[in-house]
Amino acid sequence: MRKMLKNTIFASLLATTAFVGTAQADVYFELGLTQISADIERETISHFGATGVVGTTLKATETFAHKVEALAVIGLNSDKVYGVDAKLQSLIGAAYRPTIKLNDSVELHARVGVFNGRAKAKGFGASVSESSTEVGFGVGIDFKRVSLSYLNVDDTNFVTATFRF
Repeated sequence: MRKMLKNTIFASLLATTAFVGTAQADVYFELGLTQISADIERETISHFGATGVVGTTLKATETFAHKVEALAVIGLNSDKVYGVDAKLQSLIGAAYRPTIKLNDSVELHARVGVFNGRAKAKGFGASVSESSTEVGFGVGIDFKRVSLSYLNVDDTNFVTATFRF
């Protein structure tokens, strides 16, 4: 699984680099933490993940920018639901991020993309892993180098704070 994750991240980085080469655009990197939550019937699971984003600005005007990015979330811990340990192992995807610049310090953005998530549940002597690819959408706000965002993928919520390099 780690090899698949490394290969996917590497492919995303190559794709972003290819965009940069053709578009002569700016590349940015973000690292941060994510609060992951999902409702399973009448129970809620909640845990944390580490987030990494590699993006590029394809075209920008003074007030609007078209951005494309590769995003990865790695689950750091698990939560119990119905006596079973549940964890999002990874979420990897590519997204379009239109961004509106309000002033020199604040930008608003939306995010829509395709994401592959892998979850694992362990309990009662069994272990089950599941993977699915879904469309996700979200919104966020950027303050200079700090970004706060919300993303929903298949009824799983990701509230993220990242620092841009």
